[in-house]
Amino acid sequence: MSKLRFFAYCPDDGFDVFETAKQAKAAAEQWIDSYRGDAVDGWSEEVDQVCWGEIREKATQVGRRPATEEDATSCDYFCDYQLQRVGRRS
Repeated sequence: MSKLRFFAYCPDDGFDVFETAKQAKAAAEQWIDSYRGDAVDGWSEEVDQVCWGEIREKATQVGRRPATEEDATSCDYFCDYQLQRVGRRS
């Protein structure tokens, strides 16, 4: 199970994952500070999209099986994906 249970997002820097809420919040605050530094001529509209939070579920591979000749494909295996809970909530 992944220890990366928290995320932060900024439209200019993308999505990042963290082990703790404190780390995720600090990243979001740092991005806001960066926008603040560039706000001499007004705030960027993108600053409204900066956020952080807890990852509750993520896409996880399930039902993996080797491909057979009967499958008539060049794939080595078949699988599906489902959302599954990430770690325990603190």
